Amino acid sequence: MDDRSKSRPEIGGTKISWQYLGKLTEEECEWAFRFTQHEIRDLLDALKIPNPFITRSGSRFTDVEALCLLLARLRMAEDQFSLSTKYDRCQAGISEITNELSVWIEKKWGHLLDWDEHGLMHPDRLREYADAFNEYGVPCRSLVALIDCTIRPTCRPVRFQELAYTGYKKCHGLKFQALVIPNGLIAVLHGPFRAPQNDMGVYAESMLAQTMLEKAIQPRSLPTDPPERRYFQIYRDAAYGVSPTMLSPFLSPGELTAAQKAWNLAMGKVRISVEHGFGLVAQQFPFINCVWKQKIWGTRCGTFYKVATLLTNAKACLRPNQTAIRYGCMPPELKEYFYERM
Repeated sequence: MDDRSKSRPEIGGTKISWQYLGKLTEEECEWAFRFTQHEIRDLLDALKIPNPFITRSGSRFTDVEALCLLLARLRMAEDQFSLSTKYDRCQAGISEITNELSVWIEKKWGHLLDWDEHGLMHPDRLREYADAFNEYGVPCRSLVALIDCTIRPTCRPVRFQELAYTGYKKCHGLKFQALVIPNGLIAVLHGPFRAPQNDMGVYAESMLAQTMLEKAIQPRSLPTDPPERRYFQIYRDAAYGVSPTMLSPFLSPGELTAAQKAWNLAMGKVRISVEHGFGLVAQQFPFINCVWKQKIWGTRCGTFYKVATLLTNAKACLRPNQTAIRYGCMPPELKEYFYERM
């Protein structure tokens, strides 16, 4: 018998409520929903989900049932029939609540995945990120984030397939661009974009360069200062090139100098953290990996991925992940992260 099955909740056919969650151990609750009972309560307080949550068809869900059904849906690849037998809701109701609550969360909290100068990307916090990277061994004091793109595979669409197919990955999908900061959070997420679009095209379309020139200015710097003193900067591989706000590894048709090799080695050690950020989202919520369930014209692929990213950030706020521990840079409290834009 699989050892993991010992922690699976055996209670089924009951609507999700606080009484139901109280019958589960912390391990069972985390296995089913990725959060413990106390963390679910904290998450509800932070997200401010209406209670009751009423769908367009008039179905009523308590806030805890709505959130837990969404978490259970994102948690694994099982179909809605399986969820309906576990949690005593019809398949249509589960489909409604997961879709409508995802849209609601994206609309209310989507600003947290923009360049939010009042939140994660406040200039004071950017200085903290730069100091954390520098103390870890990065040979500059201006690096605040790591940038990369990821492709989320989907089913082959019935129309306009060429817009979604990438010959590089040999799949159909959607592309997202993210900035990962040293506290382990995905601070900025742009997308979805067409999968065949190259990373530089995504970077240009996201207008990130212009945003950073306006908002990533180091305090007390002067317009005449060199870029590393004027702007906070991000790091990516050589495909992006170099700009006042972008750092890249050294490339040369000849032999690199010892200093250039040392720079590339030091920066290469931190660049992997952006891949860890993408990996955490996929690990926490495997539903987004189910290619056969991601239909560009049939499901909210982009919304689900953004919501999964927000929930992964939320869990990192409750329990700092390995990236935060690695750089000694702790994420904000959950309620501090989920702040409402004025």
